[in-house]
Amino acid sequence: MNSSRPLTLRECAERTGNRESTWRAWVLRRKVPFYRIGRSIRVKEADLQEWIERGRVPAREVRQ
Repeated sequence: MNSSRPLTLRECAERTGNRESTWRAWVLRRKVPFYRIGRSIRVKEADLQEWIERGRVPAREVRQ
């Protein structure tokens, strides 16, 4: 896949397992970085990966 091509909200939804409508709501609330190209909304793949990583919760250390 060409990683330089901006992703549609449908593609973002497929990659994350969220609905496209959820992505649209996040865009409206500006919870995710996005670009407007005319009336289209696109997300750079690198921005998507960074956004996913920011939500990462590390595992706890096992106490013995």
